[in-house]
Amino acid sequence: MSKTSPARAFTALAPFVPRLHDALKPTPESGSKGVTALRQLLAHDPVCREIVHYLTLNSEAADTAPGIAEWWISRDIGPTKQALSKLQACGVVQSYPVQDDTLVYAFTKNAVLRQALTRYIQGTIVSHPAKGR
Repeated sequence: MSKTSPARAFTALAPFVPRLHDALKPTPESGSKGVTALRQLLAHDPVCREIVHYLTLNSEAADTAPGIAEWWISRDIGPTKQALSKLQACGVVQSYPVQDDTLVYAFTKNAVLRQALTRYIQGTIVSHPAKGR
């Protein structure tokens, strides 16, 4: 009977695991490349930044895309849906189906990512004071 090293066994299974268990995929916050991409997204996409800002202040909030657009950030639904999609791809928000094709979006449960985003948003507010002040 031949022994297979754990690394070799993992390599053999690796192509199948991500398809079966999406939760096991590496998240952007797990590497510096992902962190840089997330910072760039927040720096260049005001809708994403506004959603994250709202969530850092209301970490248990959850709503549908139309609710987020109207009540959280006062934006049109199209850009809000695009921003939610980008934030979900980065692991910042999670979506949960509630009925039909309706999704409810909520802040990630990852405490480290939540803290990092809160510090980032606080830093942007401090370094970019409101106009007219």
